[in-house]
Order: sequence, then C-alpha cells, then structure tokens
Amino acid sequence: MIKVEEIVNNLKLGQVIIMPTDTTYGIVCDATNTEAVAKVYAAKKRDLTKPLLILVSDEEMLNKYTKELSSLEKELVTKYLPGPLTMLFLKNNLIPDIVTASSPYVGIRIPAEEDLQQLIKLLAKPIVATSANISGSEIITRVTDIEPDLISNIDSVIDGGIIEKEPSSLIQVQGEKIKILRDGKIAQQIIKDYASKIEKNSYHCVI
Repeated sequence: MIKVEEIVNNLKLGQVIIMPTDTTYGIVCDATNTEAVAKVYAAKKRDLTKPLLILVSDEEMLNKYTKELSSLEKELVTKYLPGPLTMLFLKNNLIPDIVTASSPYVGIRIPAEEDLQQLIKLLAKPIVATSANISGSEIITRVTDIEPDLISNIDSVIDGGIIEKEPSSLIQVQGEKIKILRDGKIAQQIIKDYASKIEKNSYHCVI
C-alpha cells in the first residue's frame, strides 16, 4: 500500500520518485513541472529528443490536456481504458514541450490501479511515468536491481516488492486508421476488434 498523500506532497515540491506503477517500476514526477521533468531525463541519461509518457486519472483529465479527440479516439478510450494501453494524442499547451521532445503528440495512459488514480487525482495534474532504469538498460522488477547511479539522482524510492507486468501497448489513431506502435495484450485485442482499421506494417514504429 503506497502512502498516497505523502507522495503527492513530495511531487508538489518538484521531487522525482521511483515507485511501482501499473506496469513496472517507474520514475514519476509532476508532468507540468519542467524542472522536475528535466531531472527525470538527467537521472535516466535519456536523450532529450525521446519523449516521455504521462498518466492521467480519468477521461476528464485526459481531455483537459489534449486537443479534441476524434470519434475513433473517444471510442477506443472508452472501450480499453483504464488499462495497460498508452495512446498518442495531440497535446495542448498545458503539457510542456520537454515532456514530448517538442512533438505535438503526447502518450497518455489511464492506469487501472485505484491507488495510482487517487494519487493523480490528489495531485490534480498528470504525472510522467517512465521505466526506472538508465536508458537502454533492462526493465527493473525489484528495487534492489536499480542502478546506484540512477538512485543517486532520485529523491526517494518506494519498494513495492517484485513487479513483473509487461509494458503497456502503444497505439495511435490517424484518421480512421489505428497504428500499433508497441504490441501487447490490449493491442492484440484491438487488432481483433478493429481488423479493418489497423494500418498495415505499423509494427516497426516502436517508441
């Protein structure tokens, strides 16, 4: 059980935290705090040209930080979220460019875990959530495996035991077509449900 209110207070102070997320151990911060986001990039040694994903608490918050969704985007959000699905949307100016590496698109997921939803609701802002590893390293399943060089640049670490969930599926709607950017269980379900709308040869577009 994570101490939601304590984490929220620390995020409001601009801290960068490693904690369990809905998929794996993640580095999280207030996605609207550019200094905190910069600390995430520095801690991971991540290229500033590579965007970060964000988590929101619900559809209302998703709509607050994106431009108007298409009918197909709305349908997919309603049908598959919350859950391990990240979707690329056109962002609005409430999301700093550093989060998306100046791309007009932002990757957003609504986590299914109630604690995580509550945390984001209390913060009243989306959070960056990126894997708790140095860029290019293996995904971390327990805090004892986190690189010391990474921990030295993190404000706090929350141990949630062993986490062995797969990364989220990643998709993007373009017109009436759906691009599969990263495969996964939900991506496979979407392929079955929307076979005629899946863009062919889209699997190479991995983020």
